[in-house]
Amino acid sequence: MKYYVNTKARDDGTHVMHSEACQFLPNADKRKAVGDYANCDTGLTHAREEFDGAQPCGTCCSDCSD
Repeated sequence: MKYYVNTKARDDGTHVMHSEACQFLPNADKRKAVGDYANCDTGLTHAREEFDGAQPCGTCCSDCSD
């Protein structure tokens, strides 16, 4: 599955990671590709390397252990 991080932070300063199939996936100009991973946890680890405090989307990444 491919994962993306919203480049626009939420009000609390966090960035949300989404899967490619998410209904809330930001437009291409407001997201950055994290990579293609077998599971959400691996994607989140890589997302946090660039976006400190990245959080999984509650809709598409609810299986993340966060």
